[in-house]
Amino acid sequence: MQCPYCRAESSVTETRVTADGLRRRRMCTACKRRFTTYEKVGLPGLKVTKRDGTVELFDREKIVEALARVTAHRTVTDDDLRRIAADIEGRLVDGARKVVAWSDIAQLAIDRLRDIDPVSANRLAANYTDETGALRLVHDKATDRPQLGLRLEDDD
Repeated sequence: MQCPYCRAESSVTETRVTADGLRRRRMCTACKRRFTTYEKVGLPGLKVTKRDGTVELFDREKIVEALARVTAHRTVTDDDLRRIAADIEGRLVDGARKVVAWSDIAQLAIDRLRDIDPVSANRLAANYTDETGALRLVHDKATDRPQLGLRLEDDD
């Protein structure tokens, strides 16, 4: 690995295993500066079909961020959220599909979160399900409701 400062070769001084991969402390053989590199296992090109029909690369951090929003002010830890996201990613990769629908990811997140915090799972489900309990497959402005079913203005 080249030093990011002087482009000379570096050597590894310490390696640690993390939840996402490997963390390596390195030292440049020329300028003696230290820096850290992170190694993460690459995904086999998993893609997500979004509600509007666009396709983008799978991003575990988006799941963590969405879960963090619905679990705000709850007792769910960041480690729990990362574990849920890693589990969802693992199930999708094990499914051997190259493209998955957003609704599959949402359903997995709701099911997994229900085991840890049912209130947060209901909050997440309120964003993605209709009045029958089925996942909404299209974003329809006519049937759109505010998050958690709260009314924004009085119609009476």
